[in-house]
Amino acid sequence: MRGAWRLGGAVVISSGLLAVAIVSCTTLPVDERSQRDQIAQSWHTQRMVILRTPPVIAAETPEDLPAARLAAERADPAVFATRLQAREVGIDALPYLIGSAEGRAFLKAQGSRAIARGRPADICPSTAVVSRLVATPRGDLAGDALQQCLQNLPQETEGCGCRIVAIDNLVTVTQDDLTYATGTTARLSLPSRGIDRVLVAEEDQSGALLLRDLRGQVATVRAMSRETVALAFADGTEFSGRRIKVGFRRGRMAERIYAESASGERLVLLIGFEPDELAERAAAWLAWPKEG
Repeated sequence: MRGAWRLGGAVVISSGLLAVAIVSCTTLPVDERSQRDQIAQSWHTQRMVILRTPPVIAAETPEDLPAARLAAERADPAVFATRLQAREVGIDALPYLIGSAEGRAFLKAQGSRAIARGRPADICPSTAVVSRLVATPRGDLAGDALQQCLQNLPQETEGCGCRIVAIDNLVTVTQDDLTYATGTTARLSLPSRGIDRVLVAEEDQSGALLLRDLRGQVATVRAMSRETVALAFADGTEFSGRRIKVGFRRGRMAERIYAESASGERLVLLIGFEPDELAERAAAWLAWPKEG
């Protein structure tokens, strides 16, 4: 089955730091729609093997990688496909692979491929995608993806590891683990301008995050670099700051962004948290960090 996947050259893609640009809704086209980058029609011919009880291919430290490589080598989709617990599904049944940037990178890859994500996902904010043009042993793919994922974990996280989500055409988590929210909650606070609002965040075709309220689009959030955050309002005011990744909520990265303008205005943006989580913890998260 591996031969059915033709992948581009050696690539490693991991989730990087989000930087944001915020623009007033008055500057945006009236007919702009919120829509995820659509999967090419040809991709829908892809089939993935899912299991009732998938193998755990995971590592918490580099010392765990040899065992993970061995587990990956034993996870042969051709063997699993003959078992009653296995079935093939189209990629439409796996929202995380279609909806997330790293999932789409995995689907676009042609050849041997693997995708890893932080474990437990809600507190371990890291992903990695590895692809190889030539046929590559599953053990090597898994080892490379897990190693990259571990390296991308923030230093302050504790009790975290990484797990392979899919390798070649085999899904190595349950189908329920591959949910993905098309819209999520965002909280924007800019005290100097009297702004404290709960918004809806949705992706557009380019991968930018659109922030909306009941009246329409309020802001746009764009990735700029791995370790810096840049925000720009329609009036020309610019902010810069940092992002604190927290973990995944329904397949999306939840994060806290703290940014400051040259004049000293401070902005806090909370993206991806569940409403009950915001209700419980937003007061503490919206306070400017003491070290800032």
